[in-house]
Amino acid sequence: MDEESRQKRILILLASVVCAVMIGYNAFYVPDAAIAWAQNVSSSGSSRSAAVEGNRAASVSASSGLLQSKSPSEKVASGLPSSASQIRGKININTASAEELSNGLDGIGDVLSGRIVEYREKNGPFYSIEEIKNVSGIGDKIFEQIRGSITVS
Repeated sequence: MDEESRQKRILILLASVVCAVMIGYNAFYVPDAAIAWAQNVSSSGSSRSAAVEGNRAASVSASSGLLQSKSPSEKVASGLPSSASQIRGKININTASAEELSNGLDGIGDVLSGRIVEYREKNGPFYSIEEIKNVSGIGDKIFEQIRGSITVS
């Protein structure tokens, strides 16, 4: 009976170690679900489903502390593109629509966002964020304003 009790203790200890390793792996190496949802939502075409998915992404990210807004209804009212871009932190100027650019970047309105998209369509993708200064209307002042909010990939 003593040998059987010893074996049970070893099995329990081994199971505990395996569980701890699995939990540690999930905590440090599995990507956050809110980010994956936001990426899926931003690529969907339907505005109704986008609003529903945007609400889900906003509520998940708000509960995890990624968004700091006043209420979930304000996040949905502000539109999906801005909530999705806030989740990721930076807006990819090679893939963002004019609406995403104007909603997500300070100092960029509808006219400048349209020019960015037009420049991208004519000249191909941006290879560095500094290249956005080639767009008519975006100088050093606006570039410094949006530098931390944009990325290229």
